[in-house]
Formats: sequence, C-alpha cells, structure tokens
Amino acid sequence: MIGILITKFFAALCHSSCLRLILAAFCLAGIVLFALPFSVRIINLGNVFGLAVCMFLLSCVIFRTKLLAFSESVVSHRGGRITFAAIEIVILLGILYCAVITALMLHAANKKPETSPKAMIVLGCKVRGTNPSMMLYRRIQAAYDAMKEYPDIKVIVSGGQGSDEEISEAQCMYDTLCSLGADESRIILEDRSETTSENMKFSKAILEKEQISPNSVILIVSDSYHEMRAQMLAGYEGITNCYPVSASTSFYLVPTYYVREWFGIAHAFVFHS
Repeated sequence: MIGILITKFFAALCHSSCLRLILAAFCLAGIVLFALPFSVRIINLGNVFGLAVCMFLLSCVIFRTKLLAFSESVVSHRGGRITFAAIEIVILLGILYCAVITALMLHAANKKPETSPKAMIVLGCKVRGTNPSMMLYRRIQAAYDAMKEYPDIKVIVSGGQGSDEEISEAQCMYDTLCSLGADESRIILEDRSETTSENMKFSKAILEKEQISPNSVILIVSDSYHEMRAQMLAGYEGITNCYPVSASTSFYLVPTYYVREWFGIAHAFVFHS
C-alpha cells in the first residue's frame, strides 16, 4: 500500500548501514554544492530549496529510529495512512516533474537549427559597476563566437539597468562585444527590460522594426539551464522558432540554477511571465 512507503523507507534506513552511508554521503555532497553559491552572494529558491531537502534527508538518517517509531504509530490509524498516502503521491509527482523538466531543459539547451538564423537575442545578467559579471561575460563570449559563425545576423543585446548597476546590461554587453572586436553596426541595444518576459517582448518589437519575422530562426544566448524558460517566454511573445547558444556555467552553480528553473518554468507556464 502506498500509504506505508514512508514507513518502509525509515525501516530500510534502520536496518541497512550501506543505505545510510550512501544517503548521508549524497546529502553531505548536496549541502556543500547548494551552499557554495552563498560564497559568491548568490541566494535564490534553488539553493535554499536544495539545502532544505538535503538537510531533511540527512536528518532522516540521523533520527531514523525515532522517525520509524513515529511513522509506525501514524500508519496504525486510517487518517494517518491517508495523510501519508497524500504526502507520498505529492513526492512521487514532484520527482516525476523534476525528471521530465530536467530532460526537457537539456533538450532545449542542445537542439540545433536546420536553417541559418536571422537574428540573435543575448539575455543580460548581473553587471558589477560597469563590468560584466563572470556569468554575463560568458554569455557575451558565446554571443561573440556565434557572431563569427553567422556573420550576417543582427544581434539584440537585451537587459535594463538594475538599482545597483552603473550602466544597463545591454550597454555592458555592447561595450564588451565591441572590445572583443565585434562589428558594432550589427548590434542593437534593448535596455528597458527587467525580466526575461520583457527581454522577449521588447526584442520582438526590435525584430519587427528591423523587418525580421519573429517566425524566422532566432538564436537565444543564455546559460543552458535558462534556455528552456527563455524559449517558452519567447514563444508566448510570438517568437516561435528559437534555438540556443548556451554559455558555460560554473559547475558549483549548476545544481542551484537547475533547481531554481524547476520553479521558474512552472511559473512561466502558469503566468506566461
């Protein structure tokens, strides 16, 4: 019965030292990975949720005996079995959702266009004063490499100015691309957007002004974890034929941002923003 899976889980922890060791090692590794972004002042739903889950699982290992006794007392009552069944269904559906979304994210980050792109939208990221953050610089470098690969496409650098930034993200991307040797005549600034949804909305207006059909092949430059949501939001704005140019992401940030995107994609699906 599904309502006693939790009890079986705690019982297995109590009787299998190998399982306890594996789970504890997994949790400790997760805690380290989700805590590392704090060292560079990155705090978001991804690392907070990831830390919470890893710490909860580690507590299950540490307090396994007490939790087993508690779960056995709960499932001895019909209401407790129903409650556990509901919890287990939510957990299983959550795991299934995360697995499916992760697979779709990997596909969105790696698909290739069959025809030549007409334009490229470079999504902004944090600016440190007037200089790009490491994450933004990697996006700029990916955009520059794509500009060399596709010498005829127009490039929209998209991103507004945050309260703690001295210039807009678009201006920072433009300046850095030019310093790398990019042809400034190919670059168009979109410096009003504050969200990914606005990136796409305002970039579409620029595409139309440049007489580029939104149905053309459009490249989107971002980190790989962000490509699926960016492509979804582009589709909601009528930019329907998008393909990724994925910048590299520091390994210790990957778990945090993938977990954050699980929530971000659900929000984008429901609210189209």
